[in-house]
Amino acid sequence: MDTDGNIWSRLSAKLTVVLSSDARSILWLTLLFILFVIGGAYFGGAESAFSAMNKIRIKAKADDGNRHAKGAMYVSNHFENALTTLLIGNNITHIAAASIATLIATRAFGASDTVTLLCTVITTLIIFLFSEMIPKSFANDRSETMSLFAAPFLIFLMKLLFPIVWFFSIISKGISKLTDRLFKVDKAPTVTEEELYDIIDTIEEEGVVNEEQGDLLKSALEFSETKVRDVMTMRQDICAVDASLPNDRILEIIKETNHSRLPVYLGDLDHIIGTLQIRNFIREYRKNPKVRIRELLIPPFPVSPDSPIDDLLSVMRQHRFYLAVVADENGKTLGLITIEDFLEELVGEIWDEDDVVDNDFVKLGGNYFQVNPKLLLSEICEKIGIPCPEPKNASRPLLSIILERLGHMPQEEDGLRIGNLQITVETIEESRVSSVTIHLLSPEEIAAEAADSGKGGEQ
Repeated sequence: MDTDGNIWSRLSAKLTVVLSSDARSILWLTLLFILFVIGGAYFGGAESAFSAMNKIRIKAKADDGNRHAKGAMYVSNHFENALTTLLIGNNITHIAAASIATLIATRAFGASDTVTLLCTVITTLIIFLFSEMIPKSFANDRSETMSLFAAPFLIFLMKLLFPIVWFFSIISKGISKLTDRLFKVDKAPTVTEEELYDIIDTIEEEGVVNEEQGDLLKSALEFSETKVRDVMTMRQDICAVDASLPNDRILEIIKETNHSRLPVYLGDLDHIIGTLQIRNFIREYRKNPKVRIRELLIPPFPVSPDSPIDDLLSVMRQHRFYLAVVADENGKTLGLITIEDFLEELVGEIWDEDDVVDNDFVKLGGNYFQVNPKLLLSEICEKIGIPCPEPKNASRPLLSIILERLGHMPQEEDGLRIGNLQITVETIEESRVSSVTIHLLSPEEIAAEAADSGKGGEQ
């Protein structure tokens, strides 16, 4: 009996040792599993953070001497190698976590198909939630903070795993070259102009810039595409003086205008001989009322109506020409352009203290006008200085005509034609059309439009 008691006590002691040994091993394996899940979360979050990182903001911090920001910029500048490193780490941690989870389940519950299936499902859910979805979502919302946090260790791994990264990079580049030969792919710019407009709209909606600043940014983008003919003062609106007039008559004309410079012509506007600076003329006139006006003239600076205004602005600033004469290939004067016209294209209409402000009708230059759609068609035509193209609608508000012709509630950029007036809806506020842009088409533009439509009809 004593012998039997000793045997059972020995077996019980050995069983306790074995059980405690399995429990300890399962505990260590569980800790290791948790570490691999955390590692997967780091790799997944770092990938999301560096993909969504604001490079401009990080670069500014790096330029200010921020050590972590310099590390983040290093990763960004070597993002292809960093991405390969992250993918290697991601796969290692996921595979290791899954293997350890299977080992834990087998030791705890034995090897069976049911245990394997449940272990696979539970492990997949844990890895998906805690190594992928949650860390990536968290890092995407805090991309700047997470990229600064993740950069030092990622740089260490990039250097440690460089041979492996290099090997996989060679394979990836080889496959990419092969697919490029099989499937021709046009390399698109990183950000298109349309996307840039969307970015401006987004930061305007988020309150980063106000509406006025957003419009200024858009004007700067459109500046390079604008031609002289779109912003010039038209021929019929030119205020000029005839060089043959006596000085006292020229002085009277100067008093009636609020311009600082006036073009001077001989006979008609097609023979402009120079630009007169008002201040110089008055100063010399006080010294000598019989001063010769031609001695005070700045030579004329002729430009083409199709010249881009951004190039012309640089030339005029370089040569200190503040006023240019817009002429066609035959030398006929079409209008004038000034540096102020360029600035107004960027910042909007610039009003002098002597200007009479009419918010319902604003000349934009180049036969473009910003108009309140509540004005009558006859009033608009009178202000433009043309006969009404549709006398039967002369007494109707422009808005009424727009609604009738379109047949629906207008949207911004909707357009229609009334005679030689091209009308475009510009601004809608509270579901109402608040302003429209009118372009007075020249006979040449109408002829070109008819020719284009004729070609389209033939095709």
